[in-house]
Amino acid sequence: MRLLLRANAHRQVDGGCREVAAAPDTPRRETWQWQVRLLAQGHGPTTAPLPGARRVTEALPDGALLEVAADPAAVTARVEVLDPGAGTTVDRAEDDVLVLVSTGGRLLVEGRHLLADADAMVLAGDDPLHVDVRHPDGPSCDGPSCDGPVSGDGPDARVAVVRLGSARGRTLSWVP
Repeated sequence: MRLLLRANAHRQVDGGCREVAAAPDTPRRETWQWQVRLLAQGHGPTTAPLPGARRVTEALPDGALLEVAADPAAVTARVEVLDPGAGTTVDRAEDDVLVLVSTGGRLLVEGRHLLADADAMVLAGDDPLHVDVRHPDGPSCDGPSCDGPVSGDGPDARVAVVRLGSARGRTLSWVP
């Protein structure tokens, strides 16, 4: 499964922070497992539904922070920020959930999904296990997924890669 999440659809939380994705995505579902949030510049940690949540933060090129909070008994989390340049392939295990967040400009994922600044793509299940990410060649791309808000391309465009795995050795799933 792949799901494209536009920046203007991220939920506003904790005064100026935006929730990109979470499991569960509403407080009325199953037990909380993880959340990925973009923190405004100068904003400290956000609240997590679980007091013992493990937090991972990564500074982004635009000065914001990417914060991942996870239940350490259920989920492992890693974050890395990559410069895709002319192209890079991001791999994931079938058991993991991967969240790609565009930062600092536009990125082209799988040659057809144009992500603007703060847009995200969540990958889970068996499709796809490998995605190509690169800077777009021009102001537009072909395909139905290339609409939506875009900002200028810049040499600072990066992709934040959030890798979420099961701490219990089972397949981690996500239901939006």
